[in-house]
Amino acid sequence: MWRIGILLLCLSCFPSHADTITLRVAVSDAPPYRIIESPLFRGYYIELLQLAARNADLRVQFVSVPLKRAFQMLENGEADLMLGPNRTPEREQFLVYLEQAPFPAEDKVFLISDSGQIIRSLDDLHGKRLDVLAGAVYHPDIDNDPQILRHEVKNYSQALQRLIRQRSDVVLIPEAQGDWLMHEMGLHLIKSPLRLAGKPSYVVWSRRTYDAALAKRLIHGLQQAFSSHAGAAIQQRYFPTKPSPAATVPAQTSTP
Repeated sequence: MWRIGILLLCLSCFPSHADTITLRVAVSDAPPYRIIESPLFRGYYIELLQLAARNADLRVQFVSVPLKRAFQMLENGEADLMLGPNRTPEREQFLVYLEQAPFPAEDKVFLISDSGQIIRSLDDLHGKRLDVLAGAVYHPDIDNDPQILRHEVKNYSQALQRLIRQRSDVVLIPEAQGDWLMHEMGLHLIKSPLRLAGKPSYVVWSRRTYDAALAKRLIHGLQQAFSSHAGAAIQQRYFPTKPSPAATVPAQTSTP
């Protein structure tokens, strides 16, 4: 009997898989950052988070939803994390930004199918049909200008399909995502000279479920992931080359 007692005591010294805390992550399809091929989840942000979670002895469970719904889930405490939002004062009302471990900034570009619709300044958007992602904000001069005919789409694939069918004139999209989708969809679209300067994006935590101790562990895991060979390999897999420098408009707010 004493041997059984010693065995149980020894087993209690080791953490069990059941003791590992699971964080629920709301993700929208946004390649190459977040790629959803149900039931598989991959992409730059997702794989970095998976690596960080292993470093921090945490588990992550992904839930596929549109971007706008993902924000709603975190606002209501239905999920814990999102991957990639930029910071805005409105979002800080219900999100905690893990600012100690930001993702790299990414410029946004204006894609067109007709060279006659070239965008060289924000004024060139006046009277144009501009497709943008539902739930995203970009720049005050774009978001609040009544002369720009903004149309919200559920995802950027839909926006590019609308563009080639001439149902829109311009699509505003993160550059890496635009490159990825054009390759996947076999499209040859034009990048206008004007682009919006990128800002860092973050892992964000719902204020309703935020746990400072767990956040500290996750931040440390993210920092380890960014500086590791495994993290560098993930980045190289999805971003083999850096975009060429070009003229940019400083983006006071440019995000999903």
